[in-house]
Amino acid sequence: MTGKTINIAFTSDDWRGVALSNFSLSPFRLDGVALASVEGFIQGIKFPPAHPARVRAFESWAWEAKQCGQGADKRWAYWGETRIEFGSPDHHRLVERALRARFAQNEGLRGVLRATRGFDIVHRTGEGPEPGRTSLPAALFCRILTDIRDTPAAPDLAERIIEQTTDALIYADRTGRIVRWNQAAGRLFGFSGDEALGASLDLIIPEHLRAAHWAGYDAALASGRTKLEGRPTLTRGVKKDGGKCYVEMTFALVKDETGAAIGSVAMARDVTARVEAERARRAGAQ
Repeated sequence: MTGKTINIAFTSDDWRGVALSNFSLSPFRLDGVALASVEGFIQGIKFPPAHPARVRAFESWAWEAKQCGQGADKRWAYWGETRIEFGSPDHHRLVERALRARFAQNEGLRGVLRATRGFDIVHRTGEGPEPGRTSLPAALFCRILTDIRDTPAAPDLAERIIEQTTDALIYADRTGRIVRWNQAAGRLFGFSGDEALGASLDLIIPEHLRAAHWAGYDAALASGRTKLEGRPTLTRGVKKDGGKCYVEMTFALVKDETGAAIGSVAMARDVTARVEAERARRAGAQ
């Protein structure tokens, strides 16, 4: 115990406690179901599917959500095709899933929770003793929040793939500004991430190839199709030290949810040694 506490409750005198409380409006999804707040979820699952109070609760927060639970018999909780004993460990695990989903889907909320480090989390609503059977015991609520706050986030799988692939990966937006530059790109071209990010793709394109590159780039973004359609192509690149290299590259457009092209991603590998060896072999055969 640190001796310092923060009350995570809608009645807290600390704005962080109010924001993190289950009462607060904080939309998230669980198993594909849209929910306005954890409190609305807790109250709504007291009713079977299609019950009007369940629907209202899922769309509510704060005291309105709590009121939606009035009239429930508190014998069961309903989720998916399952009926769960109210107040049971299975019920508590379901509510914990909702809590974790809320934080997993809200980076801003995770930031607020991280800002409470150094404090012991408590849950005091001022409503009197806790019922013997409840959807989420206060001790469990505090333990879950503390666990989410203090457990280091695992690196995102996609981020691991991008950084650990041996091919250079470069993503540029519609204007040709470099937005993603992995470690392999740095090894290939010699530019660090700080040097490459925000720069034009001209950084790695030889000057005599730039006009052709931009004509093709703009045409692909306008049409939504690349000329090579994913087939690899051999081209020249330029390194930080001014040295030239041959790279084998594949290109793909990145599109948003409407299908509009928002940028281009390229995968590249250095094939200079192979190209030079082939040239030497052809020269020797002549």
